[in-house]
Amino acid sequence: MLIDSNYYHLFGQIDLPDTFILKDNHMGYDKDLRNVLFDKIKSRQHTIITHTIIDEKVKKNYPHLHFKFSADMQDKLNLGHFKNYKKHPTINYNNFVCSFNGTNHVSRHLLSSILENQGHFNPHYSSKNFAVNEDIILGHLNYLDLTENEIELYDKFFKNTDEFNNTVYSFGHLRFEHADNIYNLDSKITQCFLHIVSETMATSYHPFVTEKFLYSIVTRGLFVCYAQPGWHAHIKKYYGFKLYDKIFDYSFDSIQNPVKRLIKLIETISKFSKLSTDDWQDLYHVLEKDTVEYNYNHYFSGNYLTHMKQFDKTGDS
Repeated sequence: MLIDSNYYHLFGQIDLPDTFILKDNHMGYDKDLRNVLFDKIKSRQHTIITHTIIDEKVKKNYPHLHFKFSADMQDKLNLGHFKNYKKHPTINYNNFVCSFNGTNHVSRHLLSSILENQGHFNPHYSSKNFAVNEDIILGHLNYLDLTENEIELYDKFFKNTDEFNNTVYSFGHLRFEHADNIYNLDSKITQCFLHIVSETMATSYHPFVTEKFLYSIVTRGLFVCYAQPGWHAHIKKYYGFKLYDKIFDYSFDSIQNPVKRLIKLIETISKFSKLSTDDWQDLYHVLEKDTVEYNYNHYFSGNYLTHMKQFDKTGDS
């Protein structure tokens, strides 16, 4: 039985089989690594097959649930979309940052807003497919585990003009059509020094990996991701991709609070914004080109899938 976690309200109201497949983002995890779906499953033992690798701390919260990671399902749903992409665009920097903020999520409200506030949102290279006003942003800050003083401080990093807030900036790429969208976005990625990936539900507290970072891997670009805490360490450990740690300080990755993590991420990358395009080229070619090529080959060789299968438990009894 396949269950989409977007229909979480059904849990506890239908007779779930002993073993079922759960796809999508599981509706996220709170700071105690509790999950609204799993909290509803209390009656008996279940085996849940998922394309997300579940942390041991989550498993301790749900001892009656048996989680099995399926590498093949993760490949089919997310990572396998770009296997036929062979375009080889040239790195030609004209701009600092690109970021593609499609579906209307809290974390994408925050990311696009802080990029504009800090002067990094160039609508020729970044998108936001939604309008969002300052009251909505302030509302987000109020429920993201911040003190009143922190809210007053951090709110200043997200204030923008009404024109920016109310404008939709889109490149016309379609949700879920990743194999086609890459041809619409590859030139933007390769013309920008850095791609800030807006992962799904970055306000959650458990890593959730989709295809979004692969837009940079297959075009040989540099990226960092606004995602959940530990996301970068997660793709290194479980997927075998290398980080660009000769350039970027990934200390933001371990910050639990989503607002504080985002502000640290922006602080980390902003120092590069004043460099020349020649400086960006030097950083790319001299310091990180080997890592870029490793990640590219790791993907197209299929080694990432081999690496993932070390953690696949679907064959266990």
